Amino acid sequence: MERIARQAILVSIDETTEEFIKNFAVPVYDHSKITIENATEDYFIAGWISKTTGIPIRTRMIYIEKNN
Repeated sequence: MERIARQAILVSIDETTEEFIKNFAVPVYDHSKITIENATEDYFIAGWISKTTGIPIRTRMIYIEKNN
């Protein structure tokens, strides 16, 4: 992403709930927990509610400004 971005990168990652991880058929990793060292802003918002489980899913918003 950094190679093709002009000025900044905005990434949104949905949080994986413990229930989803336990019930999924293959191993799952919660990428919403990765560390982004050069993030200018990094926060969670109320994302959406799963229609199948009724569980609210948070969305992590990550903003990275490029150093040109």
